[in-house]
Amino acid sequence: MRILLVEDDRRLAGAVVKGLREEEYAVDHAPTGAEGRLMASTRHYDLVILDRMLPEVTGDQLLAEWRRKGVATPVLMLTALDAVADRVTGLRAGADDYLIKPFAFEELLARITALLRRAAPGAALGPLLQVGDLTLEPDTGRLACGAEAVTLSAQEFRLMEFFMRHPGQILTRSSIAEGCWQEPEEITDNAIEAQVKNLRKRIATVSPRAWLQTRRGLGYVLEANPHDLA
Repeated sequence: MRILLVEDDRRLAGAVVKGLREEEYAVDHAPTGAEGRLMASTRHYDLVILDRMLPEVTGDQLLAEWRRKGVATPVLMLTALDAVADRVTGLRAGADDYLIKPFAFEELLARITALLRRAAPGAALGPLLQVGDLTLEPDTGRLACGAEAVTLSAQEFRLMEFFMRHPGQILTRSSIAEGCWQEPEEITDNAIEAQVKNLRKRIATVSPRAWLQTRRGLGYVLEANPHDLA
């Protein structure tokens, strides 16, 4: 499960990110509403933890924008405003739950678990990705080409998603580590090569073409118009 935390208090954000990662959630942090908007438009999230009072773009504005677009991703709103009217405003704006600062991490974790449990299938934040006739569904992890399809594991999905968001671009091993792992400094070149090799095998189950190619000494590229495998 991947969570987006949009929170400008870096100390609080650091503690929440650390705690959620220890619970084996994948977590991205955006310190402003504008950065949260950008990250949500380029990556799949199962849940958003959204601070209400944010610089540049407020949490209320960001949430209203998502709901107008029909995005149903569960949103847990955080705020220091504890009046009943403030809570009602947040819920009416489209929040699925509301947590007042300061809060216990155990309560945050329980609310996240409850929201994810009742989230509707297909509610994930993120568009269908397509390169040529290869498609990737963020809400299911389903990779397809024509009538053939395969469901990717969480790590396979992150790697495939990264390539599909940069079609035709040569991606270095360091950029792949940064884009696909929480602790990129701990990922070796050999580990990345092994993951890419495994992903190639998964792609081959849905298409006979050489989508994912090596550029020796440079990195890897997902071709938009690949040739057939020899």
